[in-house]
Amino acid sequence: MKINNSQIKVLLTASGGIHALGVIDCLKNNYEKRKIKVICTDIVGKELLRNKADGFYIVPKGNSKKFINTILKICEKEKIDIIIPGNADEILSISKNIELFNSKNIKTTISNFNNLDIILDKEKTYSKLKKIGINIPEYYRVKNYKEFLDGIKKLGYPQKNICFKPSKYSESGGTRGFRILRQKNTAKKIILHEKPDSVEIDFETTKSALKNTGPIDLLVMEYLPGDEFSTYVFAEKGKMMYCISNLRQKLDQYYSFEAKIQKNKKIEIMCKKIIEELELTSNVNIQFKNSKNNIPKLIEINPRIGGTIILPSVSGINLPYLAIKQCLNEKILPIKKSNETRMIRYWKELFLQDSKTFEINNNSKI
Repeated sequence: MKINNSQIKVLLTASGGIHALGVIDCLKNNYEKRKIKVICTDIVGKELLRNKADGFYIVPKGNSKKFINTILKICEKEKIDIIIPGNADEILSISKNIELFNSKNIKTTISNFNNLDIILDKEKTYSKLKKIGINIPEYYRVKNYKEFLDGIKKLGYPQKNICFKPSKYSESGGTRGFRILRQKNTAKKIILHEKPDSVEIDFETTKSALKNTGPIDLLVMEYLPGDEFSTYVFAEKGKMMYCISNLRQKLDQYYSFEAKIQKNKKIEIMCKKIIEELELTSNVNIQFKNSKNNIPKLIEINPRIGGTIILPSVSGINLPYLAIKQCLNEKILPIKKSNETRMIRYWKELFLQDSKTFEINNNSKI
């Protein structure tokens, strides 16, 4: 345990994502006014983080043989107390080397390796959780184009819309590989009327992409047309301590640009079961989407901090800071219930001149 006036040094990896600035704000503006130094890493340079964080390093990808040694050197140089990993490959690599980090008195905000191995395989996750009564979308795992055709036919395509995504968690971060296939979709319609980052796809393009390209590993799934919830859970060795659901109201490139806290008892019950079954710890982001009958179904489990974790923190429960306290073996006292809060994101420019970064503010002259 650290005394309250001593600085805590945190390493935030994969910090190029949209979540990083919010996490830094959560840690720096914690309710106990603790001094926290935040060092960030990513695989490419990020000028904004160089300005916002207390330090920044470019590192190899999480699945690289050089990743762990690089992270260890940064930890030693910066005297890091706690690592908050930010993506699947990095979480997996660090979890495999957890004893090495523990031996150097470096704590991490990740769950045990065995259950992470299940979460990072979406079919294993769905199969395991379906047995304990979690609502799962109808799905089939397909390994080639013939199995893909069989799978979408069983799901009712073309009469019903379907979607598909990579089965491996590490291959689908940031919605990579996720597509929605509808009978009405055509290449012309998508090219001329959809934005370049659209997840819509037509059958002929899908056929061309999958038919003669060798093995694939996809989940083809029923399409869920209802509201989507990004739920933020904080847990202690399989015990759920907090569960805060965000209704995703407006998406851009599948990031939440408008969202609000919205209590959902059905989702809370399922989250509690998931946390207990997988014995999860720290921050977990669990995503649900409603069917046409308004039944919430599990679509994703992210064993890490989610992209809009700033929203539950502003509403009254600072989840990233609770993870820091947990790593330091500090007692986490009950916190007031979260307030109903809505978040709206918008673009704001950051400028660089002569190696200095700045924003336009009320005192700027332009």
